[in-house]
Amino acid sequence: MANPSDKRSTRPELDDGPGEAARLNREEWGRRDVLSLALIGPPGAGKSLLIEETCRQLCPHYRLAVVVANPAAFRDSARIRRHCAQVAAVCTSVPTAAHVRQALGKIENPVYDLLLIESMGGISAAPDFGQEATVAVLAVSGGDDKAVEYAGLVNNAELVLLTKSDLRGHVHFDAAVFHADIESIHPSLPVLEVSAFAQSGLEKWIEWIDNRLGQRVVAPPLASEPAHPPAEKLFLG
Repeated sequence: MANPSDKRSTRPELDDGPGEAARLNREEWGRRDVLSLALIGPPGAGKSLLIEETCRQLCPHYRLAVVVANPAAFRDSARIRRHCAQVAAVCTSVPTAAHVRQALGKIENPVYDLLLIESMGGISAAPDFGQEATVAVLAVSGGDDKAVEYAGLVNNAELVLLTKSDLRGHVHFDAAVFHADIESIHPSLPVLEVSAFAQSGLEKWIEWIDNRLGQRVVAPPLASEPAHPPAEKLFLG
């Protein structure tokens, strides 16, 4: 008689390992010509507010979907949903490619050209969700040593967003040290200083996304297209 603990889940993608789920995501997003960006960084780096503001500026021009993955994702996703109808919340501190895949499956009739995945992590390496590009999100308020602490993330990133730049005059942060560390870990990696709160530097971030989408065939949003209902929240502790 088989041991009940050996029974596989009814959701096989959760049992095939992170590599398999990432492969499936990568193939699907590639087939649909979706630009998938993972915004990864430590708690408190301002990722959710940055995504909220990004959606506010881009949703009139592109079809967006967002996966928010953190222990209180339902709160952040509610804020983001004010600007983007296609939002899925994954309540976990260690998100995987399978979690992202399952979360997107909860969005009814999803249609998107740009996928933003917000995730904590990166202190050892950048998690592989199947994304096309990884964006490291590090905050001025976290200190000028964060590039070294998150060297694995920085090494795998295509862009660093240095957030909360409006706090430069209020916290100890040596920009020369931070940029020197970035250069030693990943030479020539671009760094953009932004503040979603102060609405500064965001035009360069939006331009970076525009350039990534520039070679794709992107359908504009339909004004008559109904908003999708809120995606079901997942708890994957």
